[in-house]
Amino acid sequence: MMNNINDDIVKYYELNVNDIIEYIKLTSKAYIIKSSNNNLFVKKTIPNALEKYHFLASQGVNNVLYPMTNVNNDYVTRNKYSSFYVNNYFDSFSVKDEVKLSNMFNELKQLHKMTELKKQLSSNLARPKFDEITNRLDFQFRVIEDYVRSIESRSLQDYSMPILSNYQYLLNAKYELIKLQKRLISSIKSKESVEYSYLHNNPHLDHLLNIKGVYYLTSLEKGMIGLNSLDLAKLYVENENVNIDFKNMIKEYYKNENNLFCYDYFRFLVLLIHIRRINLTSSDYINSTNFINTASSIKKYFENFSDNQE
Repeated sequence: MMNNINDDIVKYYELNVNDIIEYIKLTSKAYIIKSSNNNLFVKKTIPNALEKYHFLASQGVNNVLYPMTNVNNDYVTRNKYSSFYVNNYFDSFSVKDEVKLSNMFNELKQLHKMTELKKQLSSNLARPKFDEITNRLDFQFRVIEDYVRSIESRSLQDYSMPILSNYQYLLNAKYELIKLQKRLISSIKSKESVEYSYLHNNPHLDHLLNIKGVYYLTSLEKGMIGLNSLDLAKLYVENENVNIDFKNMIKEYYKNENNLFCYDYFRFLVLLIHIRRINLTSSDYINSTNFINTASSIKKYFENFSDNQE
């Protein structure tokens, strides 16, 4: 398959095969073509990535690292085996996580702002999703509760006290999720208008490049139209231990938007992601380290984002 891609790169990007020095594999989907002129980054992608990059370009989004266009003036090249895109390869350099996270946050805000579109919330679309989430959460909390009860009924072990002492944070998360879901459903039933945007949907810090002092978002092919809460929740959960003032960053973001629904949805998603990350083998066994780490993350959530609204 790689040979087919390489043939197409020569064909569609007018690369002289005699200039190629070597191919350097980075992952199963990405590699570098080292040539006498420059180095190229090649990545397999999904077929509709082409339409996504065209959409971003049509909206004038300028903080995205667009792929090189091929001879057909397309950002993505498709053949019968796969789809891929090509960029010049840029060396990354070490930057503190605090700095990179702050810049990623700013670039996501710009992406959201430049692609925003006000739409009414739809109960027809939201209800099946919330029903599925509710059923899954009910199952998870039921298994967790059975597990804790089984510990209480046995003689205490080394791992028992950390589990029992941290269980309260998971219960707090359960009640917070119920409260937030009620508020979200109320807003949906009222058909409130909110801002939808193009979401990166995979906002790892590695997906931000600094090129000559300018930051660009990369790897946007998993993106979609949705609520910015999802990007910010994923960014927060992945980087909650970075020494940065997430509390005020997030609150200022939604204060400026004057939209309580998206802030509530952000908080709902943060707790949902944490609960889903508990590895539920059975009610007889849950990894204690995983359990305690989740409880610690939930405790941090309440320190940062809890409120007194009912």
